[in-house]
Amino acid sequence: MLKTRLISALLMLTIFLMSFFILDSLAFTILSSGVSIIALYELGSLLKLDFNQKIVLWIVSLAAFVYFYFFNIDNINTILLISLIFWLFFAPFHLLNKFLVPSYMKVILGIILILPLWISVTWLFLDNKLFLLFIFISIFIADTGAYLFGKKYGKHKLMKNVSPGKTIEGALGAFFLNIIFALSLSFYIGVDSLLIISATILITALSIFGDLYESLLKRMSGLKDSGSIIPGHGGILDRIDSFCPTIPIFTLILNYSYVFGVVL
Repeated sequence: MLKTRLISALLMLTIFLMSFFILDSLAFTILSSGVSIIALYELGSLLKLDFNQKIVLWIVSLAAFVYFYFFNIDNINTILLISLIFWLFFAPFHLLNKFLVPSYMKVILGIILILPLWISVTWLFLDNKLFLLFIFISIFIADTGAYLFGKKYGKHKLMKNVSPGKTIEGALGAFFLNIIFALSLSFYIGVDSLLIISATILITALSIFGDLYESLLKRMSGLKDSGSIIPGHGGILDRIDSFCPTIPIFTLILNYSYVFGVVL
């Protein structure tokens, strides 16, 4: 299982890096859109949407993305602020109380989970590819650290009623590896160490939170994985759940960084 998981992770990382450095913006947008559409399909099943709800989820998400990409790509803060409010208030409350989401709200939930990620990945690729690469690598390191440390040292459950497999030791391993990564990066490229360590700590925390929230949705749906497209990992949504809060929030931070006089 570990071998399969690592091979799949390395293959996904390779595909991303090749697409990141070789593809132009349009090709990368098509690739990321394909991933997002598959994630929407999996999320529709995870939320137990009926056929009509799935159609609404896909049409609204696709139409909104097309609108922002072709007509308003420089003005995405509204959708990012909605995502921020969701992850700061609704998601923690839902995670702690585990209430059933009303049927009429499930489509909105699906849109908020995927659309801001879809748009922000595209925007970051156009505006600041290196920042996007930094976030992707940090999330990959956090996920790897959580899995390896949790597998070897994990004894204390992080949120047993939500995700029995996730441990405090695994979370600490994720933070540890990312801090090492941040220190190495600050040494080699001369970035302020406090700034980059703070960024990796926030990325790690958000990625763990996103993973836990998807675990809640899977647990409430009675599913182990969102799909089976990736050997050892499950579905696309199982792989991008950590990205759902992280990339939109960091895109918003980048957009407003001038307020603090910080150049990212």
